[in-house]
Amino acid sequence: MSQNSNFKITPYIILFVSILLSISGQLLMKNAMIYTNEGVFTWDFIQKLSLAITVYCLGIVNWILALRSVKLSIAYPLTSLNYVGILFGSYYFFNEVITLTRIVGVITIFLGVLLVVNPIKKLKFR
Repeated sequence: MSQNSNFKITPYIILFVSILLSISGQLLMKNAMIYTNEGVFTWDFIQKLSLAITVYCLGIVNWILALRSVKLSIAYPLTSLNYVGILFGSYYFFNEVITLTRIVGVITIFLGVLLVVNPIKKLKFR
């Protein structure tokens, strides 16, 4: 990478940490809600939900920090990677079924993100 490049890796690391924390927070919220047979006002539930909300809020803080340097038109589409993380996290942690339709949908989203983040160069016609 040349020294004149305006691209800095740190804001993107912060952005991806934000995405990971968002995914983790959502999965922790689901976990808190699944195992609440005794009710939502038990100490165990409050602890689990507090952890989930804390993790999710840390993701929001990282998101705000990333927006200082990353263009919103790039950062926001990258958050759709949450769909990928949630799909695989739901499969792994909650035994949810991944159908072919969901796989095709996630691949479509991922390809769309690639197009937004790394746009195709303008074609020059003679």
